[in-house]
Amino acid sequence: MGEILRKDLEDNFSQSHDFLQLVKVIRGHAEVLLLKKHPTLSPEAAAELEPTEGSIYFATTLMASKVDSLVFLNEINRAFGDLRKFEIHPLLLKYLRIYEWQARQKNLKLSLLGQCFAVCYYNPEAIIAIIQGFLDNLVKYAPAGSRGDINLKEADDEVEITFTSLGPKIEEDELEKIFLPRFRADAAQQLEPSGQGVGLGIVRELSDVLDLGVRVTQAKDESQRFPERFETTFSFRLKKVFAGTARQS
Repeated sequence: MGEILRKDLEDNFSQSHDFLQLVKVIRGHAEVLLLKKHPTLSPEAAAELEPTEGSIYFATTLMASKVDSLVFLNEINRAFGDLRKFEIHPLLLKYLRIYEWQARQKNLKLSLLGQCFAVCYYNPEAIIAIIQGFLDNLVKYAPAGSRGDINLKEADDEVEITFTSLGPKIEEDELEKIFLPRFRADAAQQLEPSGQGVGLGIVRELSDVLDLGVRVTQAKDESQRFPERFETTFSFRLKKVFAGTARQS
């Protein structure tokens, strides 16, 4: 499935290396300035207090995250390397804070719902790429003045993470195609002409190899407040760690 994207992006990925290094240098300078002003806070928390340095930090973090995720298109096997235990909630909260900066530009309210103390065992960068793909899609298509809810649902052996917001219509025959490389629903193209259909393609690639069960559902009736927008939910699941190892499906 990802072969189409791999061929198209192989050259661009190699050229993006220098760009990525520059972005990370700029972000590093922003972090230094934030640390000087708020030495006891994390970069994300400090960035929320400083409009100028904060906007630079969040913008460069988003750029770096998007470029980093492209590595999985060229080398999907990287998803099986650098496996580590990490808590789901703090990781999700970190990237939610980063995207809140972008969401505020369009008066979009993001909320993290549900409690979760689970630990999982994956390559964190692979899971970040999925979170980033869904948040990027949510912020891009949710109408100004609406909201996006990210919900954690913890069960005995897994955690389901859902991203719910208003989005453009996905026709019945488009639901299964929405994760295909380069595919974009007709309504989404009309609403936002720019876009390559890369983010959700990466999400599907990672889900397939890691068995994360990504899916999308959409309400049949449009929003009364926002015509031609429909409540849309993207979701995936992560296995919890048991006895020091990841429990397999």
